[in-house]
Amino acid sequence: MEKKFYITCDSSCDLPFDYLKRNDIKLIPIKYIQNDVEYEDDMDLNSKQAFYKRFRDGQLSKTGSYNGDDAKKIWDSTGEPILHICLSSGLSNCYEHCVMQASKMDKEVKVVDSLFACLGTGMLVIKAVELRDKGLSLDEAFKALEEYKYLINTNYTTPTLEYFYKGGRLKKSKYIIGKLLHINPILKVDEQGKLYIDKKCHGTKKSENEIIEDIKEKVIDPTNQTLYICHADCLEKAKELGERIQKEIGFKDLYITLMGPTIGSHCGPELRAYFFIGKDRRENSK
Repeated sequence: MEKKFYITCDSSCDLPFDYLKRNDIKLIPIKYIQNDVEYEDDMDLNSKQAFYKRFRDGQLSKTGSYNGDDAKKIWDSTGEPILHICLSSGLSNCYEHCVMQASKMDKEVKVVDSLFACLGTGMLVIKAVELRDKGLSLDEAFKALEEYKYLINTNYTTPTLEYFYKGGRLKKSKYIIGKLLHINPILKVDEQGKLYIDKKCHGTKKSENEIIEDIKEKVIDPTNQTLYICHADCLEKAKELGERIQKEIGFKDLYITLMGPTIGSHCGPELRAYFFIGKDRRENSK
């Protein structure tokens, strides 16, 4: 069946590159810098592993955004019309650049502000593929994704604040206190796509229990959905909690990916993130 629209996305979605290739999705890579060397987050597994090795060896990382010219280059290389799924406007100005460039294109381009990063954005890409393959029009798919994105819920957690401190995202005093108290923060994304600390748990066991209780409270029909898991170079820990969540709550299956440099640059190794369909985040914030 002929496609009614084409899908593009950026590397914040943290899906395997093979998935994008199989589903004819064009990628706009986000650049990052380690040790004064600029790289592209091409979502290749070997590139991700090399990134974490350099990070653990002391080469901290910083990212930029992509501009209208970067988007235009990719959009010009595909058919029309186009549905682009973008890193949250609450975390980056990529969305602003894309909307501006879309208004200048000779073809129709609709830009979805994912209001997420990591596999939250990836879930929107997967949903877009499903809608495209069902034969929906660009407008129909865009409207569906604009509602669907608020049903995506998440919990991020990490056992260490070291990389937040080294990256300048946490004051030394807070880092020292957090280390002494074995703080494992739980982070969420609000309805504006901004990351915030929801809970400060004492120890890994406490944070994992809190995540399970939160999912139990918010999840919708878990036996008919996948639990999406993304990890920053800590596969075994991510999988272990994922299997526990699946057993206790009843998710149909697990989907696990390695977090790429676009998001990994800001959190460092050891972060785990769990995504699921649940209560509308607009209602949760009221």
